[in-house]
Amino acid sequence: MKIAIIGPQQTGKTTLLKALSKDEGSVSFEKENIKDVKIFDKNVLELSSHFNPKKTTFATLTFVDVPGIPTGFDEKKRRNELLSNIRQFDALIVVLDAFSKEDFLTDIKLFDGDLILFDLDVVEKRLEKLTKEKLTPEKALEQKTLLKFKDSLDKEIPLRNLELTNEEKLITKSFGLFTIKPTLYVMNIDEDKVKNSEEMVKTAKEHLNFKNTEFVCLPVLLLYELEQLSDEEKQEFLNTYNLKQDAVSEVVEHALKLLDLNVFYTVGEDEVRAWLFERGLNAKRVAGKIHSDIERGFIAAEVISYEDFKSVNFSFKDAKANGLLRIEGANYIVQDKEIVHFRFNV
Repeated sequence: MKIAIIGPQQTGKTTLLKALSKDEGSVSFEKENIKDVKIFDKNVLELSSHFNPKKTTFATLTFVDVPGIPTGFDEKKRRNELLSNIRQFDALIVVLDAFSKEDFLTDIKLFDGDLILFDLDVVEKRLEKLTKEKLTPEKALEQKTLLKFKDSLDKEIPLRNLELTNEEKLITKSFGLFTIKPTLYVMNIDEDKVKNSEEMVKTAKEHLNFKNTEFVCLPVLLLYELEQLSDEEKQEFLNTYNLKQDAVSEVVEHALKLLDLNVFYTVGEDEVRAWLFERGLNAKRVAGKIHSDIERGFIAAEVISYEDFKSVNFSFKDAKANGLLRIEGANYIVQDKEIVHFRFNV
């Protein structure tokens, strides 16, 4: 899963990426900066403490900081070039300047409005081509879906607000439309506005009540500096500014929610590992997150919830004796925070 961090120039996008990745390495302001961010999970630490494996691996999300999107007619070519590079990302994080500006709602509407215009251009051009082609059942569905898209975009409503069938999503996926992507708006504030952050988020939700859209206020520079401190200093820092959690935890939490991702664990003496998967996947599909051979040769899955496993002190023997370790088939829908062992044969 790849998440693009985008927004106008000088809004704090690169600083946010550095805070997320805890990386002091060099960054580019002309090219994309790509970082894999570990998702801190206390369950992984607890499992690792018990099994003492050779390797402990956290799940990761890939964040890509895209150079600032310039404004103005003269920058149209550069703007189009940058935006075309994010069409195939799974979600967007839009960082906006709320530290030097008060009217953050207008900036959100303007940025969303630009993306709506880009999508409308793609939709209208494709609809025009379809009028000159013979309509097969597949193309007829595409046309019907695109007309639904056009109606929404004409009303300045992002496509992520629509209820779409799996067929509609699949048939239009290749277009890489911007406003269909789950989106997190990060309003970058300074430390003086931290006390107003909850009210700002509430205001944004009331005025921009779209689906698959999240809002958060973060003092990005402050939280970047926070990542340079020890755990004890970090907690004291958070308490001083009345912050509930650091930038990594909050942004990742929103990203997982937007992407509708769950986590499962594999455990053993060699490795304890967390894996991400799309909510609602069956056991056979989830097995493919580890390796395609395991999905292809799937036989069964041994499953236990993390809490049940913890209740028997992480003992598979006791879990089985108490009827907590289950054998599930290919169509079982894997739940969040389950320990899963796959049986397979290839």
